[in-house]
Amino acid sequence: MIVEFERKRVKNINVRVRRDGSLYASMPYWVSYAEAEKFIVSKSSFFKKALDETAVRNADEDKWKNISKEDEEDLKILIDELIMRHMPYFATRGVKYPSKIMIGHYRSFWGECMNRRGVLKFSTRLAEKDPALVEYVVVHELSHFLVPNHSQAFWDIVGSIIPDYKIRRKILNGKQ
Repeated sequence: MIVEFERKRVKNINVRVRRDGSLYASMPYWVSYAEAEKFIVSKSSFFKKALDETAVRNADEDKWKNISKEDEEDLKILIDELIMRHMPYFATRGVKYPSKIMIGHYRSFWGECMNRRGVLKFSTRLAEKDPALVEYVVVHELSHFLVPNHSQAFWDIVGSIIPDYKIRRKILNGKQ
């Protein structure tokens, strides 16, 4: 295991697994390298699991970066259709049509709402998902124009449009 250590103004030893499979550890000035190494060894089973997950995630990322332009265009058309289908609900509540809709190679999220700018962003990874799951992401992001957080009020809006959103969410995130 490759570990890069850096002394910083932090209170604890903080370790991150990088995408390349190495570990980065920031540590307080008063902690010795031996103590930091001992900490990492004590958590080795956790880091091994995290490294395995990183390898799987990197393999998945390589796969979805190769999504064809046709698949990406089909996804854009589907997202546009879904936004048009659900906009009447949001428009009656004062939401304006998004100023910009972006599709990109985002690996950390399925969709994102930049509420103040009126921008919606969607991951190309959705091109490989069932349209019902894409619909959940579109409604989820549109709902953020009304409620910018994940409070109960937010989930009530999502649930009023997609009653089975909990199931779709689990499937989308690979938990079912």
